[in-house]
Amino acid sequence: MKATQILKKLSRDTPAEVYYAGEYARDVIRRRRSGKVEVLVRNLPFQRILGYLKKHFKNIYVSPDKSSLSFLSDHSEITIKLPAKGNKHGPHYTLRDDARLRGFTINAMYLPVASRKKRDVVDFYRGRQSIKTRKIRTIGKADNAIRKNPVLMIEAIALSSKINYRIDNNLFYAIKAVSELINKVPIERIRDGFTEIILSNKPSRYLNIMNDSNLLSHIIPELSICSGMAQNKKYHKYDVFEHCLVACDNVEPNIVLRLAALFHDIGKAQTREEVVKDGARKVTFYNHEVVGSKISKRIMRRLRFDKEMIREVADLVYNHMYNYEPELWTDAAMRRFIKKVHISVTDLEDLDNLPLFLVRKADRAANGLGLSAVSSRQRSFQARIKQVYNRSKALHVTDLDIDGNSIMTYFKLKPGPTVGHVLNYLLSVVIEDQSLNTRKKLIEEASKYLSRALK
Repeated sequence: MKATQILKKLSRDTPAEVYYAGEYARDVIRRRRSGKVEVLVRNLPFQRILGYLKKHFKNIYVSPDKSSLSFLSDHSEITIKLPAKGNKHGPHYTLRDDARLRGFTINAMYLPVASRKKRDVVDFYRGRQSIKTRKIRTIGKADNAIRKNPVLMIEAIALSSKINYRIDNNLFYAIKAVSELINKVPIERIRDGFTEIILSNKPSRYLNIMNDSNLLSHIIPELSICSGMAQNKKYHKYDVFEHCLVACDNVEPNIVLRLAALFHDIGKAQTREEVVKDGARKVTFYNHEVVGSKISKRIMRRLRFDKEMIREVADLVYNHMYNYEPELWTDAAMRRFIKKVHISVTDLEDLDNLPLFLVRKADRAANGLGLSAVSSRQRSFQARIKQVYNRSKALHVTDLDIDGNSIMTYFKLKPGPTVGHVLNYLLSVVIEDQSLNTRKKLIEEASKYLSRALK
């Protein structure tokens, strides 16, 4: 039996009042599908609700304060909120009590589970009017709502990015007036809202709203200061900030790729210099990728992204400025690049979708000069990567004609970082000259390395 039928039966067979609520009720009215189903149950004790649901569903999670239950059904995540014992609102918790806490008018509507008719919607704060005008409004005056709950600032923009509704002018100016209150919001809530914005259909639109409302200057000041920073018109139509935003728009909605595209030129603010050469003024950003990689790490650590994601994004930012010169790049240089950006044999099957090349493609598409997103030189580069990779004998430590056990046995070393250092050195030697990948020559090279290291 489907969850909808079970909830209807709960409403019909017991004194319980059962309503669809929050995002799900909103999307029913908007005639949209929602993957998360939120239900509010009133007038039935917690234990009776739990016992009833256990007859039909397995693996029901009960929140520590017994104010909600959640489970999976019909490929949907269902959360049931209830005014159980221990809930601070008590057993007389009403729909209006719940609605006051919803933040936005479009999320403060309720639909009885037995009905799908709009006329049966319980709407305390003109949520249907907000849907009709496609605007996001707070419950009550915007400035009061934000002062009570500052997280509404980032949530309003995230919600706007999700459902493509405009932020009401009163709400926008309220955010701008008290944007510094975002510093009181738990960083995880900020990160989650920011992530939703980054993964939206057009993140630039909402990042501009964050910047115009001063919110970005508190959350990611390193990006905000790039606004208005001019670049060489020969290569870029936009300033640094707008270029980064357009690049973010031009890569697929993958969090690592979107963040790498957004941050790829963030180091330009710290490396910008104006020089005069042959009577002409020129803007330079030397080593901005190195600085940008460090800044990306700092931002993502501050927002508490996981370590692996931080590493991936920082690597993409660091490596995005490769400059392939067919006449100058030797096969050894190609091998160094392959090793540096961790290209594997699996990647060869679809180099077009190598993360680094996708970021480079987005970067090029964001120059605003109408150039093709993938240059002929890039096509040539990818073809040569395949050629060099396929005829190279050793590109990874595991390809060496010697392993860690052999190194330890021959040089009487104990397991530890020294063995790894030796193997990495040997790989760097073989990358330069593939003929050195024999056991005899590798032992000779290892001996030289260790003798220098021990001095």
